[in-house]
Amino acid sequence: MAQPADPTEIQDSSIDAYATGAEVATSDIADFAPDQRISSPGKDAWRRFSHNWAAMGSLIIILVLIFAAIFAPFLHTSNPTQFNYDMLDQPPSPHHWFGTDGLGEDMYSRILYGLRVPLLVGIVGAAITAVLGALFGVFAGYFGGLTDTLLARFTDVIFAFPGFTLALIVVSFYGNALDPYFAGAGREMILIVVFAIVGWPGLMRFVRSLTFALKEQQFVEAARVSGSSDWQIIRRHLLPNMYGLILVQASFIVIAFIGTEAILSIFGLGVEAPAPDLGAMLFAGASELGVNFWEALVPSIFLTVLILAFTFLGDGVRDAVDPRGD
Repeated sequence: MAQPADPTEIQDSSIDAYATGAEVATSDIADFAPDQRISSPGKDAWRRFSHNWAAMGSLIIILVLIFAAIFAPFLHTSNPTQFNYDMLDQPPSPHHWFGTDGLGEDMYSRILYGLRVPLLVGIVGAAITAVLGALFGVFAGYFGGLTDTLLARFTDVIFAFPGFTLALIVVSFYGNALDPYFAGAGREMILIVVFAIVGWPGLMRFVRSLTFALKEQQFVEAARVSGSSDWQIIRRHLLPNMYGLILVQASFIVIAFIGTEAILSIFGLGVEAPAPDLGAMLFAGASELGVNFWEALVPSIFLTVLILAFTFLGDGVRDAVDPRGD
């Protein structure tokens, strides 16, 4: 008659079998389970943006132009304000990559320095405008009541000032007033301030409408019930959900500021000659089309590239933060 098995041995063998099966199951799960990674709205937006070749190309172009403008003293081939009457209206050559203008100045070097003004005025002015518009808009939309009424009336007053006309008047009267404080860049600082003052009302109304819609959402109510202060709700819940859309609007504001600065330069209200500026270079080259067309062609190409790059960048950001927009 067979002896019954030792219960201890049965238990040990069962544990060993269970452990072996668990190891096999774990290895199977590790081999066949899909790669699940924790994502976030920011990562998802960047993934969509990085797959947009037009937006990524535009971002690279903008970064390259900013790099060229910042490091112009190390990249230029000659003094951008030095006249050379022996090299008037020369076509592009190995010594002058973009040719020379009617005064013999090297166009390539002038383009590098000329990029500084539109980029500085456009980007810095749009950044200040975005901050003002976002803060005023979120305060008006979140608090409502008297705060909303006062900010709305103040916005209407600012809307009454035409930006281009105001910039024209201010620069005409006070164009050189800040030069001693900004190393000769007083006009650029005045343009930045003027553009920022008159540029934020449109963005304020946009953010205000977003805030009206977001503040009634459940996550805001949950934050309020949990004891979060108004400032914490604005900083941690409302603004983070608007950053992408605000950035989209800011990219188009940059375009408007660059175009306005170029027009003011045509009127002689940009940087003072002989300092280079794309708008002034384009205007000067337009009168020389019969002699050397490249004097107008080169700055117009760079202005067009700047405007198109910021346009495609804004479109890419919009598609990334709001994929349902299509």
